[in-house]
Amino acid sequence: MSLALLADLAQILAEAFLEPEADLKEALEDLLNRDPGPSLAGPLQQMSQHTLSSQEQPVEYARLFLHAKDADTVHLFESVQARGHLMAPEVLGPLQALYDEADISLQEDLTIPPDHLGLEFACLSFLLGQVIEGDLAERDPFVALAQRLIRVHLRPFVQAVADQLPQVAAHPYYLAAGELAAALLPETERALGEI
Repeated sequence: MSLALLADLAQILAEAFLEPEADLKEALEDLLNRDPGPSLAGPLQQMSQHTLSSQEQPVEYARLFLHAKDADTVHLFESVQARGHLMAPEVLGPLQALYDEADISLQEDLTIPPDHLGLEFACLSFLLGQVIEGDLAERDPFVALAQRLIRVHLRPFVQAVADQLPQVAAHPYYLAAGELAAALLPETERALGEI
């Protein structure tokens, strides 16, 4: 599987988890047409088939990830998933070190903590892009950073979120996003290991 496709899938997940009003229907269909392979095609197809209307999607996003009424909130912050509270230094420190090594700086006016799942997928997409398009001499450090991001941060984080989504009766669109996220990580690790 191509790193370019994996980078685009990571970017789609970043948008799905960051943007309550993201209209991804066309992008999902484009990715399906690029032959993502069986482990990724199923969740992609589900996301594409179950997109929500522009009125329903922000409501479902808020219900799942911001302030659930009748179920637990699925927190999209690694520190909450790993330590039970926002801005846990033992999560943010290593993540910020990774961002610094990759020379990634978040927008100064960004009000979202850097350990948001969407931002971590955006970081993965960026790192994969650097592996693809960057200087050959700098490829290995970006490969190592992407592998570290997956192993240390994304793998346990995504597993926690993907496990919680069915428990809160998430809409099939977000269930599929969780499944896609979980399937993307081993595919990406495999592709990076073949470089």
